[in-house]
Amino acid sequence: MLEDLKREWRHGSMVIRLIMVNVAVWLLLHLVDLPFWMMNRQGPDVLDWLLSTSNLGSLLRRPWTVFTYMFTHWEFGHIFFNMLMLWFMGRLFEDLLGGRRMLGNYLLGGLSGFALYAIGFNTLPVFSALAPVSTILGASAAVMAVLVGIAAYRPEMEVSLILIGPVRLKWIALVLVAIDLVSVRTSGNSGGHLAHIGGALYGYLASMQLRKGNDWSLSFVNGLSRITSALTPKRGPRMRVEKPYTRSARQSDTAYNKSRNDQQARIDAILDKISRSGYDSLSKDEKDFLFKAGK
Repeated sequence: MLEDLKREWRHGSMVIRLIMVNVAVWLLLHLVDLPFWMMNRQGPDVLDWLLSTSNLGSLLRRPWTVFTYMFTHWEFGHIFFNMLMLWFMGRLFEDLLGGRRMLGNYLLGGLSGFALYAIGFNTLPVFSALAPVSTILGASAAVMAVLVGIAAYRPEMEVSLILIGPVRLKWIALVLVAIDLVSVRTSGNSGGHLAHIGGALYGYLASMQLRKGNDWSLSFVNGLSRITSALTPKRGPRMRVEKPYTRSARQSDTAYNKSRNDQQARIDAILDKISRSGYDSLSKDEKDFLFKAGK
């Protein structure tokens, strides 16, 4: 299982990686707390160091939480439905616009959701009593940015919903945004719904700008990559061993074509096996071969 997880992290899609991070944080929180719960003792409040807040004093002491909150869940239902939505809408986004751009939408959508939540709770009189004690966690705002982003980019695309049938993406996005607008007042999670609206707003604006040639999400991810590269210690030059050229090293056209045909035949056989028995029926060698061929 560990090898499968490593393989998925190295070769899987950006959607898979985001889900893996969210699930890993959720499991870590519960595994850390479980021994203390069994001993009926108070354990370290790790959750408090990952969720964020509208309390500006606390936020200044823990500025990293504007990022970590969007990967943090506690309740099973919360993470289940967020990851389910990310799985379906994230794959559509990634297939059409790429994984790095989807990562940018997720991160900037989460930041935009937090910004609207924090501004709303610290400026609107109706939330004045809640601002000092309010907290926020979960990937909902980031996932809404991905959902609304792909819906704004391809509004007429249809997806099949269970018990409903084909529905255009624009209607799914509009219904969810409308629910959040109403729920800001009527639910007990006003901060969460404000964050959803902030994420949706970013997703819409980013798609409109992308149509004009301004790629906010990809520019943000590329900027993060440059910062990470600058902070990462560089390794020294690797020793390169060159093999002398010999005529036997050349491969004839016939041998090359035969090798390619053999490889394609094995790929076809593995895909047939998946269609008959599912991916889990593959051996480790078959999975490794399929991943290498996919590269």
